[in-house]
Amino acid sequence: MSTTLSQAALPENALEQAKALLGMPIRVELWNNEATRDTIRHYAWGIGDDNPLYTDPAYAETAHWGTLIAPPTFFFGVFDAVVAPGLPDVHWFYSGADWFFGEPARRGDEFTVTAEYVGAAEVGGSRVGRMLVQTGEVGYFNQKNELLARVLSHCFRVPRPGAEGGLRYEPREAHRYTQQEFDEIEHAVMTEYRRGAAPLHWEDVQVGEAMPGTVRGPLTLLDMTCYYAGAVGTSGYKSTKLKTQYRVWARTAPERLPNNYDPSYYAAPYSPSIGHQDAKVAVSDLGMPGPYDNGPQRIGMVATCVTNWMGDAALLRELSVRLKKPVIFGDTTFTKGRVTGKRMDGGVGLVEAEVWAENQLGDVTASGRALVELRARRP
Repeated sequence: MSTTLSQAALPENALEQAKALLGMPIRVELWNNEATRDTIRHYAWGIGDDNPLYTDPAYAETAHWGTLIAPPTFFFGVFDAVVAPGLPDVHWFYSGADWFFGEPARRGDEFTVTAEYVGAAEVGGSRVGRMLVQTGEVGYFNQKNELLARVLSHCFRVPRPGAEGGLRYEPREAHRYTQQEFDEIEHAVMTEYRRGAAPLHWEDVQVGEAMPGTVRGPLTLLDMTCYYAGAVGTSGYKSTKLKTQYRVWARTAPERLPNNYDPSYYAAPYSPSIGHQDAKVAVSDLGMPGPYDNGPQRIGMVATCVTNWMGDAALLRELSVRLKKPVIFGDTTFTKGRVTGKRMDGGVGLVEAEVWAENQLGDVTASGRALVELRARRP
């Protein structure tokens, strides 16, 4: 594959360009229009979550919700929430999300999505001189027009390698594990804690207690394929006939495209998103240390740390995560959490927690916070 993507720098007036588009309504394409038995399962398995609440109808019918529900971040599989319009040829990377959840998506739900471009700011970074953060606000509604989830979704706009101030990580070889390390990963996966139907009451939670966490990895190309079966950026991923149509429309009829990306993204000789799977594109064109994971994929893994701990009947109300470092092929992700506070709010028991992810080197690759609603024993 040739390296021919444009090497554009951030223009001097990049922030003004980005702010000029604020308030733009976003035309979106949905990947999953419905929460079916299979779309829920495909997403859950894509983040390594085999919770029977999401995958086993017989179990789910006897559980708290009375039917299959979707993992909280399943909405990434409805629409990936990427809102990064304008700035032609300047690459974007997912940087984080602030989720606010209502009721979970249930089997049989059908979705509509609203999206708006709401924020732009210039920031600096340790690996790049100048970059922008663009923010979209996305709402996910069911067939009853009930708001199931809302997210503020954030993307970096970063010059590519070779451009002035371009992104550049040092390439890193896939980690080589000892047999003991493989055995420890396997043991952690096979003994993963999940509360399930056992109730967790607000009174029983102690500030400072740790969540058992999860282990996912080492990351491979097959893991990416499985994740994309359940959740994929519908705008950036097209195959065969659709791929050609989008490339032609980018040149001749950009109004036919979703407007969450600039048309130059579709007009490129190949999708920059292939950097999630192709080492040459990841390193040479995008400045990453190697082919890397998907940001929402990692956020979904962090969410599993919380849902495993809280059990079937609790509700994840908020989840905010910022991505810190790329996770490349060969890396293992260890998700962790710790209770930082608890309070009663109008008779509702709420628990606050810090959550994060580390790789096998001990580097923090994501960090954030969660808010969980738990039942209280007392009326």
